Amino acid sequence: MNHRPTTSRRSLLGLAPALLAGAAVPLTATQAHAESGPNHSKASRQSCECTQQPTATIDTASWTTGTPTAPGPTVPREQLLQLPGGATGTEMFVSNNPETFTGPGWLAQCARTTANRGGSAHPLTGTFPVYLYHQNSTGGTAYLHVLASNPNSGAVTVSASGAIWTNAQKPLVQDPAQRAGTGPCYATSYDWVAGTTKTYLPTTTVQPRTMVEIAKIPMTSSIIDGLLDVTASGGVYVYTAVTTTGSTSTAINYTQNDSQAAPGNIASQTATTYGREAGVYAASRWETGTFDVAVPAAGAHLGLALNTTQRQVAALDQTVPATAALSDSSQRSWGNYGMRYAVRARLTNPSAQDRTAVLTFGSNITGTTDVPGDTWNGAASVRVDGGTPGITTLYVRPTVPRCEIGRYRLAPGASTLVELEFEVPGLITAGSQLLFESV
Repeated sequence: MNHRPTTSRRSLLGLAPALLAGAAVPLTATQAHAESGPNHSKASRQSCECTQQPTATIDTASWTTGTPTAPGPTVPREQLLQLPGGATGTEMFVSNNPETFTGPGWLAQCARTTANRGGSAHPLTGTFPVYLYHQNSTGGTAYLHVLASNPNSGAVTVSASGAIWTNAQKPLVQDPAQRAGTGPCYATSYDWVAGTTKTYLPTTTVQPRTMVEIAKIPMTSSIIDGLLDVTASGGVYVYTAVTTTGSTSTAINYTQNDSQAAPGNIASQTATTYGREAGVYAASRWETGTFDVAVPAAGAHLGLALNTTQRQVAALDQTVPATAALSDSSQRSWGNYGMRYAVRARLTNPSAQDRTAVLTFGSNITGTTDVPGDTWNGAASVRVDGGTPGITTLYVRPTVPRCEIGRYRLAPGASTLVELEFEVPGLITAGSQLLFESV
């Protein structure tokens, strides 16, 4: 059965000159139709070509003798080494604050400074990701609208593809022991690594001071998670809004009025709390390039930090700053939700004897009790020595903080290239690790 979101009509809506001032706007009547079907974004894959030259080398002296002694066993995060490479890719629009909305209104935008939530005008152009995660607590069906406006003096084109799922389509199992591979966040991550994304908006011309609806998704249950690649030929402003009627004109009117922000649980950044993301953030990928890992004799281990924050271990920070976030929201990408990682580790055997390396995805949070939120639950693409990629489910929780990715036997002087790609799923706790062991 095809559980994909129902394709809806995309309305091109005329905006009054008050577009940048936040006034309600009248509508015009032209419309365009969306298309559906698999469409794995070429733009999102172009930067995934294997780097031939190593960006870093981890020698055998960097390994620790013995097995990890922390609970799990995994490596304590203070003892992790930084993942090679760095944040890269285009800016990213994120809509996650309020995470839970209790009524209709606009959720996030990058079109102006609002009187109640701050922010700034920050147009986005080229191909850029839009990530969204929200929970519906209106007590009934709600509709999540993703919109873009053209503030330029000339026409622009806009298109979008990706994956958006709801809990009604992909139910999330609450029991942590049964959760692996369930829920809309997992489904979104799967589509991105499997190449089964779909078109939400075909290439559409957007006239000056008009707005196009990129997607409209009914939420008959509590959760929505999605990641889109939006392509714009000129700078556009992005908005998200929620309605209880599904009316695109109502959604647009909400986005143009500061006072019509959706009510919900705004989580602001403080000296001791992260806050949630809403607005534009500086990067959308972490690329390691190809790095060499020299494998020592059996009985050693090595841990690399993955998706850590500066408040966990400052030296291992993998978050990026906001470039146009709402002022009531996180000013860094604390969870990196929706960011795409590309890890390329070339395991090498510098000895004259066979060696075996084990690569494991691990959680930095361990314990004797499982908490539903203290998990990582997403799909990953794994490719070995340029072969056909396979898809594996990465799932860890406090009582089972290890998920083996693969075992690789290395002949004397030989090497094996392991490529790992994934989208950071929603509903996870930041702070993970890649654990290498020589066995």
